Amino acid sequence: MRWELARDERFTRIVRRGLAFAHPEFRHTVHVEVGHLESGRAFFYRFRVGDWISPVGRTRTAPAPGAHNSRLKLAAVSCQAYQDGYFTAYRHLADEDVDVVFHLGDYLYEYAVDATGGARAYTDRRLPGVFNRETLTLEDYRLRYALYKSDPDLRAAHAAHPFVVTWDDHETENNYAGDVSEDDAPPEEFLLRRAAAYRAYWEHQPLRRPQLPVGPDMKLYRRLRFGRLAQFDILDTRQYRSDQAYGDGWQVPGPSPRTRRGR
Repeated sequence: MRWELARDERFTRIVRRGLAFAHPEFRHTVHVEVGHLESGRAFFYRFRVGDWISPVGRTRTAPAPGAHNSRLKLAAVSCQAYQDGYFTAYRHLADEDVDVVFHLGDYLYEYAVDATGGARAYTDRRLPGVFNRETLTLEDYRLRYALYKSDPDLRAAHAAHPFVVTWDDHETENNYAGDVSEDDAPPEEFLLRRAAAYRAYWEHQPLRRPQLPVGPDMKLYRRLRFGRLAQFDILDTRQYRSDQAYGDGWQVPGPSPRTRRGR
């Protein structure tokens, strides 16, 4: 697969090009890292395979680390459940002029999606039965990302802006904490599921190659700077946490340090 990066949408001023290999063990996804670009400007990218040319995407570099910049426009999004309705907010976001989009977690939900797409209530299409079950395996998570990214509004937002992503719980399982699952599955069993979820997350998100998970572990936390104006600490609030005390939801404070799940 060949990739191209240009200053203009028509690719008359190409600044970088290269070759990337889409390996089957990574679901044929590619993670291209382009260094030494001009700071604080927009670039356009596309991919070529044979005679096929991908739609054009736009990204943006941050200001130089020491830049005395005074302006930043960002968007924050989260909690997008495919089965709960359409992603029209992303169509609006695609038309906005922002420097970066922060996705704060719950990019997908592990719950089953029925043949009509849940609240989308399709009348002109039927979803395959592979989506009508909770995600457990690597193939389940990969298919769920494929379903979410079939949404044209979500694709438009990704094509218009650079995304900085982190996860919450539903990318793996509701309310998990470290190696503790929602339903108190044995840790060694749950960590197999977590490894599958993390692998699919890395494959389908704009993350760097060194962040490829090792089994059930993945270093997602990091620090980003936007010139001298802003510093962003990207947190991982799931992988290293202790279990919730006294179960889930609002509780009256108590003296016990022990943790237990609500039922």
